[in-house]
Amino acid sequence: MTGLRFGLMTYDAAPWEELTRRWRGHEDAGFDALWAGDHLWSAVGDDGAATRPRLDAWMMAAGMAASTRRVDVGTLVSPMGRHNPAVLAKQALTLDHMSGGRAVAGIGSGGNAADLAVAGGEAVPAREQAPRLAEYARVVRAVLDGSREGVDGVYHRTHGPTAPGPVRPGGVRLLVAAHGPAALRAAAPHADVWNSYGTPFSQLGGDGPPTAEQSLRRTAELSRVLDRECERIGRDPASVARSFMLAFTRDEPWTSVEAFRDTVGRYADIGITEFMFPFPLRGPHDPDVFAEVVADVLPRLRAGERP
Repeated sequence: MTGLRFGLMTYDAAPWEELTRRWRGHEDAGFDALWAGDHLWSAVGDDGAATRPRLDAWMMAAGMAASTRRVDVGTLVSPMGRHNPAVLAKQALTLDHMSGGRAVAGIGSGGNAADLAVAGGEAVPAREQAPRLAEYARVVRAVLDGSREGVDGVYHRTHGPTAPGPVRPGGVRLLVAAHGPAALRAAAPHADVWNSYGTPFSQLGGDGPPTAEQSLRRTAELSRVLDRECERIGRDPASVARSFMLAFTRDEPWTSVEAFRDTVGRYADIGITEFMFPFPLRGPHDPDVFAEVVADVLPRLRAGERP
């Protein structure tokens, strides 16, 4: 097992000076990627004031690029309902140039009801989500790759060249979040990276987040679906990297060094090679554990040591 990667996602707003200082610190600490959470809504308290204000994800990703020199930067993830796919791809290409070839375009179906309310949009019917995502990813991929053939789909289309091309050798990486078999079939032809967080929000009912065992089992099942779909379309399953956002399960990786190693190890055993965590940390956590993991454990795991 080699090449495990670790990244942090900025979820909530903070003073810009604090954010840039934080991002530089994360890079200096050895993290591989910085991610911008893409949401419009902000939770509000009883007094009507925002308790978790949000900044625009693509503007924030540009700030991440300007504040750092080495880490990948991207969105986790931009929902198709709020972003024209050709425009999003153009933004990703621009971010690639700003960052010197470090951009990742993160996309997904989305559908967060609070975001839709802020945007004044309407939810996509469930039966249309997968075919829309398939066309959306196809358009994004075509623009990222500079295709001149264009795409004429039922829901999305694009025509015309979009130079300049990417800085990153091999092109801008496309990350697609997919949490079910239909979405995985939509992502398989185009994604460089598959991302999941265990269970769709729509399935997180009154019992709360899935248990660690439920999340691991579900993620392993979805990874096998992706393998089969890649094989069906003639693509090497190993060409799609597997990533996981550890934030919406009952895992508690930051309570001890042993818990971190155990959590990462279980997901690495089913093929996950890249891990994302929200920062500031969510759920039970110990700042001293975070510091020890970052200083002593992550370098070992990134170098190939087993968790």
